[in-house]
Amino acid sequence: MGAECEAKYDHLSVFCIALSMILTCAPVLAEGGGGGDGSGMGGGRNTDIASVSTGLLSLKFILGGLFALTGLILLKMTKINRNIRTLLMCVVFVLFGVLVVMHQPSPLRAVVDPITALATSGAITLKKATMMVFIGSLSVIGAKLFCGWVCPFGALQEIVNRIPAPLGKKIKLPFKISNGIRISIFVISLIMVISTGSDLYTYRNILNPFELFGWHFELVLAVLVGAVLIASVFVYRPFCYLVCPVGLLTWLLERISIFRVRIDREKCNNCKKCIRVAPCPSVKAIVNGKLRPDCFACGVCIDACPEGALAFGIWKPGADRKSD
Repeated sequence: MGAECEAKYDHLSVFCIALSMILTCAPVLAEGGGGGDGSGMGGGRNTDIASVSTGLLSLKFILGGLFALTGLILLKMTKINRNIRTLLMCVVFVLFGVLVVMHQPSPLRAVVDPITALATSGAITLKKATMMVFIGSLSVIGAKLFCGWVCPFGALQEIVNRIPAPLGKKIKLPFKISNGIRISIFVISLIMVISTGSDLYTYRNILNPFELFGWHFELVLAVLVGAVLIASVFVYRPFCYLVCPVGLLTWLLERISIFRVRIDREKCNNCKKCIRVAPCPSVKAIVNGKLRPDCFACGVCIDACPEGALAFGIWKPGADRKSD
């Protein structure tokens, strides 16, 4: 049974890696033959690696990269607890949301539009291609470094989650259910793109809360953001787990992330304190050596472990699996 589960685990790993690489490379795949004026991507080879590299040197990407690097260092040095994390999330929200440093283009559009371009032979702008590369690169360096340390809407949800829930009851959604919903929304959106040319996420912005940072306060957006924030009191990052295509992409990329939360089984005494304290459902899977849900690299489980068994370190194949 153990060998069968391990084989299934490996096959799923290969599938996740292949799919994540296809999605990350979508801006390049969206290019077609012919000329172009350099204003976009698709319908002509008008954007190259040099153009994307130049785009990554802009202020917003430098600041985002520095903040992600800061998070990586703090996690590596075990210098972060939940209060420090909350303070840093406030800085992320203000810097990349309120001050409108990072929101153009929105992360959601940067992931969805290249896929739409692939399906419809449309165009993808250089800015969105650059954002896609930025998200993918950070996610490969460290698990969820973009979502967990740069995304302003993710930060806002995490801040709201610190509000005590009525009766003190926080909910951890079963990952099979939340991820099933997220994948289903993505598939429905893909079907819409193929059949109508429009995607579900950005159609009237019904599932695009990142428009909040463009100071667009339409009724549909207000209802969506309000619902997410209310849910965030009870559930950790509900939009990320249930809806966000960026979250889906970066979850796939966790399979090849260089740095991620690791467990030293020789130090672990199975006290389960990390599972009780952590706001997310991923820690239980990490401890049990199973396919993990999204880990947003918050560091709470690492700080909670009394034995120092958890660390944000370089991943080695098979190192975290639980022996039978």
